[in-house]
Amino acid sequence: MTRPTRRLVRNAPWLLAAASLLALLAARPRPIPPIVFVSRLPVAGSALVPGVGPAGRFVGAGGRLLVREADGRLRELAAGRFFDVSDPAVSYDGRSIAFAAITHRDSAWRIWRIRAEGTQLAPVTRGDRSLDLKSRFGAEAERFERYDDIDPCWLPDGRLVFASTRWPWRAQQGRVLTTNLWVVNADGGDLKRITSERNGAEEPSIDPSTGRVVYARWFFSRFAASDSGVTTDPARAMPADTIDFWHAISVMPDGDFARLQGGDPRSRIGQMAYQPVVLADSTLYGVRAERPNLLRPTRFGLQRWKGGFAKAEPLFGYGAPRGWSAISPCPLPDGRMLFSYDEDGTGNFKIVLWDERRRMVEPIVDELGRLEMDPVVLLARANPPPLLYPPAPEAPAELPHASTEALLRDPGMARFDCLNIFSNGPVDGAFLDAPKLAKGLRIRFFTVLPRPDLEGGDSLVLLHEAPVFPDGAVHVDEVPANVPTFEQIVDSNGRVISTGSGPAHVPGFNFTRPGSGTKCVGCHAGHSALPVAESKRLGAYTNFSPSATVTASSIHPSTENSRGAVDRRTLGEVTQVAWLADSEIAQWVRLDWELAIETGAVVLYAVRASKADGGELRVPRSELVLFLQGKEVRRVPVTRGWTPGGLRVEFPPTRIDAIEVRPLQVVGRFRGRTVAALAEIETIARIDLE
Repeated sequence: MTRPTRRLVRNAPWLLAAASLLALLAARPRPIPPIVFVSRLPVAGSALVPGVGPAGRFVGAGGRLLVREADGRLRELAAGRFFDVSDPAVSYDGRSIAFAAITHRDSAWRIWRIRAEGTQLAPVTRGDRSLDLKSRFGAEAERFERYDDIDPCWLPDGRLVFASTRWPWRAQQGRVLTTNLWVVNADGGDLKRITSERNGAEEPSIDPSTGRVVYARWFFSRFAASDSGVTTDPARAMPADTIDFWHAISVMPDGDFARLQGGDPRSRIGQMAYQPVVLADSTLYGVRAERPNLLRPTRFGLQRWKGGFAKAEPLFGYGAPRGWSAISPCPLPDGRMLFSYDEDGTGNFKIVLWDERRRMVEPIVDELGRLEMDPVVLLARANPPPLLYPPAPEAPAELPHASTEALLRDPGMARFDCLNIFSNGPVDGAFLDAPKLAKGLRIRFFTVLPRPDLEGGDSLVLLHEAPVFPDGAVHVDEVPANVPTFEQIVDSNGRVISTGSGPAHVPGFNFTRPGSGTKCVGCHAGHSALPVAESKRLGAYTNFSPSATVTASSIHPSTENSRGAVDRRTLGEVTQVAWLADSEIAQWVRLDWELAIETGAVVLYAVRASKADGGELRVPRSELVLFLQGKEVRRVPVTRGWTPGGLRVEFPPTRIDAIEVRPLQVVGRFRGRTVAALAEIETIARIDLE
């Protein structure tokens, strides 16, 4: 026995004891920090969950504001002062709590604040109009005799952002009042509206890595795309997914630079994220519902998206394997999660702790006959980093100037800049394809004017139509700000074009702040989340492979066509995401474009076949053949093997309208045969402007 072996044997009991102690410590429950939450009565004779969605957000059945201390003791804040309470929020220094409350059963909801120890109770918002609504909305303003303030959230600078119906619109469904976000000082001063959503904006939270305000937006419009423009008749609408749900949007604290925060843009229900909460690593938690517009009583489910944009992962409640209904996600600093849970469908929501590492869910507060909801950690936390506003993209010296008169009662103008409507997201990313290359496209800007006498509560107005620049850019100097708008892209005949997710038509509403602008790339779900290039020149480049017509020398019997080579996917069933030839000899795949492009780089992806299919198919040697108007203009030898993560091949910038990829050597077998295969080709190019 060697000396190290003898030493190990002698120390074995100590090592076993240490391992046992570590295992005991790991299994030991970690303490729960103090939390503040609300305990509310159920709505008599109804399955409504108070405080959630347009159907339940203003329901008052009775409630208390409570603190659960770290040792489990409960204490009530502002005892006897309010009939009902909701939505507590803790300031960044951990010393103050904001919440929404009503003083009587029939009073309007207002925002209040109180010290964590229960002193210095004071109102933040009051029942007075800060805007001259009558001059802007005429007689319609008289119809809004009540407005409510809910969902407070502390900003890092000590102000509060909250949802309110102070801007007098009604949603296009259900005749419910429209919520929007407002910002106010903690003492109630300097009240400002920061969103202009058509149907609803509520449940704000803060992204801890950026300081942006994340909130749930009701994404819906009764104006659908038709072949010739816009329609409200479903029979005349172009085929598209139904858009009627709440998803997660984020803005700067002044309401600027709105963008999709996360979700799965390839799936409508996979985007639903009511009560959105973001972690430091961009993972998004949110609530989905059996009835996604939340207009009627419904079941709820907690889901998450790791990294922000990903396939939705159902966790608890509706749509998940466990539980009946789940709401109010609250992450703890150590990675555990609190949420409100109706485990068995009795309507008795309790606050539970989910420890994913230990695979445990345990009740924390559960009072029979009451609904424990909206838990928030009562601790100080670090401020997010200083906000960095995105740089304004370069634009041409001469811009199409809007000639639209001031049709709207809420003044202010902004710019609209999209560097390239044809921009695609990364391979294996969550975003669907942008429109295919085309000339003579135009962009239309629409808004709505309040018309309470009409079904849906508004009428449509075409504000402006402008050309899409030949390189795919859109630069419009004046579009109305502070109002709900949507856009669509039409061809030279006025027909709405298509993208990978349906018509090139915003299926909901957007908005812009005065003096600012929209800065994005692409024209598809998630375009606002794609990185915007630092300059107009760089923004003109993207992957144009999805725009190509694809042909191949042969097709393997297990696949339907060769489009797998340009679908921007390498992960998944190989017969669905790749081009597979029927042989290894003299094989090729060809991409043809209707317009000439300029390219100097392609990225070639090897096939990720499963072990059952034979493993990875390698192509150690290949060549690219570039064409323009039927003539070969360049041949590029590729002496390095393709990789599953992509091999970038660069060459001098070349004008082309077609490219062939020719595997010259193939190693490996697919289902018993050696065949040429390509998972994906990215053609990094810009539209040729010569």
